[in-house]
Amino acid sequence: MVGDKYLAICFRLAGVRTVTTDGDDETARILMGLVENQKAEIAIITERVAMKLKAFRENLLKTGKALPIFIIVPDFQGPLNERIHELRQLVNRAVGMKLELGD
Repeated sequence: MVGDKYLAICFRLAGVRTVTTDGDDETARILMGLVENQKAEIAIITERVAMKLKAFRENLLKTGKALPIFIIVPDFQGPLNERIHELRQLVNRAVGMKLELGD
C-alpha cells in the first residue's frame, strides 16, 4: 500500500506492507518506480491517485502486463464518481456491449 500516513496505519494494522507518502504526487511517483522496477505485484492506492495514474495504468494494460494488480480504495474524503465511470467502461469493453444500470 502506498499512501498517506493515516491510510497506511490502517493497512499496516491488517499486516500489509506500506510506504508512507506526503501527497498524491509523491505517491504516484513512488508507485510508478515500484512498478517499473517490478517490485510490486499488488498495489493498493486511493482513487485520487488512481485517477492521476490512469494513463499509466492503461498503458500497462495495453502492453499486456498482468502485474501489478491495482486495488483501488476510497480515501477518507469518500469515493469518487470517476472510478464508477471507469469500472462501467471496463465492464462494457469486457462484454462487448454497453450496459445500462436501472434504478
